Amino acid sequence: MRKDKKLITAVNSHRSYCLSVLIIFLVTAASLSQAQTSRFAAAYYNRGNERYKKGDLDGAIADYDAALTFNPRWALAYNMRGSARYGKGDLEGSIADYTTAIEIDPHLALAHYNRGKARRDNGDLDGSIADYTRAIEINPRLSSAYNNRGNARRDKGELDGALADFDNALRLDPNNALVYNNRGLVRRAKGDLQGAITDYSRAIKIKPRLAEAYSNRGNARQDLGDLDGSIGDYDSAIKVDSFFAKAYGNRGLAHLSQGDMVRAEKDFDQCLTLDPKLKPSLEEQIDRAKRRIAARH
Repeated sequence: MRKDKKLITAVNSHRSYCLSVLIIFLVTAASLSQAQTSRFAAAYYNRGNERYKKGDLDGAIADYDAALTFNPRWALAYNMRGSARYGKGDLEGSIADYTTAIEIDPHLALAHYNRGKARRDNGDLDGSIADYTRAIEINPRLSSAYNNRGNARRDKGELDGALADFDNALRLDPNNALVYNNRGLVRRAKGDLQGAITDYSRAIKIKPRLAEAYSNRGNARQDLGDLDGSIGDYDSAIKVDSFFAKAYGNRGLAHLSQGDMVRAEKDFDQCLTLDPKLKPSLEEQIDRAKRRIAARH
């Protein structure tokens, strides 16, 4: 009986040993599988980033899809797929991806920032401003978030708030030509034409091929009655970008104010050839210019 008990005990110990080995094997196999899954996810994510950089947005989206199959809780992959969808003009899809990224990682400033861009483009200015505000709370040195929130506030007509945002953006990034250009737009809207011209001039000094700054400075000079100066700016804008439809339209208005109908009509025709959608606004501006000219005589 004692031998039987010993045998039984020996058998139970052996089974226990085998079970322990099996558990260790399964845990090891699971660890290997998890590591392998992470490698696959990273490989697709990295290839997606390369395709995104090259402009292959469909390929990038396919890779981010695969990465998320292996790692469904990867906030950065959702953020990048949102950026690829944004690049394709799929605003709703991009907003959905950025939202998922934020749900996974509420402190991912980049996802708030990117959703702010998509929401502004989608006409949701309040949502856009809220996203940029959250991005700034997470990363107070994100100058581009101040700049973009300034643009959204300008769209809403909140000029003082926009001006403060551009000031903050320039405090963090004092050599950003685009911010000077944007602040110039707000200063002109507030009636500070000289301040606007100073900002546009600063933008041009930093980035001499910024066609928008030349055209915008031309607008401010035209507001001041400096028609020759404004035409010179529009000439520079067109020299930098010969397809800049608005610059042709604005130069045409300056020629019209000088009484040069031949050049004015030529510029108006070129403006509408390049961008027919500008016709309603251009016709309205031509009508206002003609009324001003008639009032002077």
